[in-house]
Amino acid sequence: MRAILLGAVAGSFLAAATPALAHNHDAIGYVVRLNNFDYGGSSLGDRFSWDLDARVGTYDHRLLFRTEGEQIRGQTDKAEIQLFYNRPISEFWDVNVGWRRDFFRTNRNYGAFGFSGIAPYFIEVEATAYVSEEGVLSGRLELATELLIARSVFNDTGPGLYLKPAIELNASAGNDRELEVRRGVTDMELSLQLRYEFTPQIAPYVQVGWERQLGETANLARANGERVANSYAVIGIRSLF
Repeated sequence: MRAILLGAVAGSFLAAATPALAHNHDAIGYVVRLNNFDYGGSSLGDRFSWDLDARVGTYDHRLLFRTEGEQIRGQTDKAEIQLFYNRPISEFWDVNVGWRRDFFRTNRNYGAFGFSGIAPYFIEVEATAYVSEEGVLSGRLELATELLIARSVFNDTGPGLYLKPAIELNASAGNDRELEVRRGVTDMELSLQLRYEFTPQIAPYVQVGWERQLGETANLARANGERVANSYAVIGIRSLF
């Protein structure tokens, strides 16, 4: 956990050392986003989660740092950091190449390659393939969209109420005994976030979600006496710098 927090701080300081991203393609800038920072309850106990990323570089060449994870009843259930070289390949799509490190259930390094961008109907897409140091290929697909529910009647650019549905799917092309993962689609998460954005820097939210292991991975968890599903409700804050 100490390494994760140090990484997050390092990413924030790296971003803070440069001016904000500008329209000049050669200008060096940064963006720091606290996507999720929340606490609440779940069917497994108290739940705390975080998701932070920092991007620094020019319009055409950027470094992207990200850390995310989750704790249940004070015990870290999952935690990871990612470092990518990010480059736009079209007006709406970027390519990402880099590295990921997991800290739970075991320490594990991965090479990573993927795409992120905006699909039709304003669907945010992030699709990444990973190859672990054990040689196991896996993948992650994240889909989300943001719906503007209400805007201040006095200012079209003022505070707004947003609804954000999202889904995450993980799959593996092989078995991983240490991670207790089996070949196939391994797990999924559905979430629904209601956020009131006073400003991009201050945006509190409430979120409900449902996580479930799938396929042979779920069968293995049941055989080990573990629950395969978890629902939660949390409150948190999102911020953009």
